[in-house]
Amino acid sequence: MKITEHVIHDVYARYARLSPMYFSKYVKVPQFPGQKEDGPWNINRQWDGHDFPRVWCLLDFIEWTKYMDIGGHLGYTCDGDPELEFIEKRFNKKTYLPYPPYDLHDLPEMKDKFDFFLFNQTIEHLHSPDVAIANIHKNMNPGGYVFTSVPTINIPHMTPVHFGGFTPMGLLMLFAKNGFEIVRNGQWGNHKYIDLMFKNQTWPDFNDLKDEFGNVPNEPNNCCQCWVLAQKGNS
Repeated sequence: MKITEHVIHDVYARYARLSPMYFSKYVKVPQFPGQKEDGPWNINRQWDGHDFPRVWCLLDFIEWTKYMDIGGHLGYTCDGDPELEFIEKRFNKKTYLPYPPYDLHDLPEMKDKFDFFLFNQTIEHLHSPDVAIANIHKNMNPGGYVFTSVPTINIPHMTPVHFGGFTPMGLLMLFAKNGFEIVRNGQWGNHKYIDLMFKNQTWPDFNDLKDEFGNVPNEPNNCCQCWVLAQKGNS
């Protein structure tokens, strides 16, 4: 897609400007929805110890994909992603592409293309994100979906392979200019999370952020992470 001022403003108006209702829907944090008893995200651990933006991201993912007509070939880069539990049984083929040995910058064109591609908390570790997103697009069937999340701001980690973050608008444009159509997008952040993250040099969880009523606000102007569900066109 050729990026023009019109395209930028259209993407912003249609997708980046989320409604006030969006920012309030999970303020009262629901119970952990998973049923697994093992792995990093499990029913015994609940939300404890998990970077809080991933909580809101997972709840969005479940809501967005629950009634989607998806199946076929699933590609994913992390077998610990909590989103897998809620979609993997709907696919008759799954391909795990961990790094290493797989590198999204050098992902070859595959014979059996994907119908859904899941990769989270990865783009900040890509030195050339456009190359990687173009490779994913190349390896997807028409009509296939991709989902990812990425920090907007973060503490240094996995250095030196940590290159930056993306605003919600930056993430949307990354996918739009590489041939994807935006389906849904979301974000989360608040000033308390930012303060604690930089003060303690770690990622605050639900217990660090909740108030006496179990609420955790999502502040539109303090975005810390964002995510997108996008689709490859049929043409």
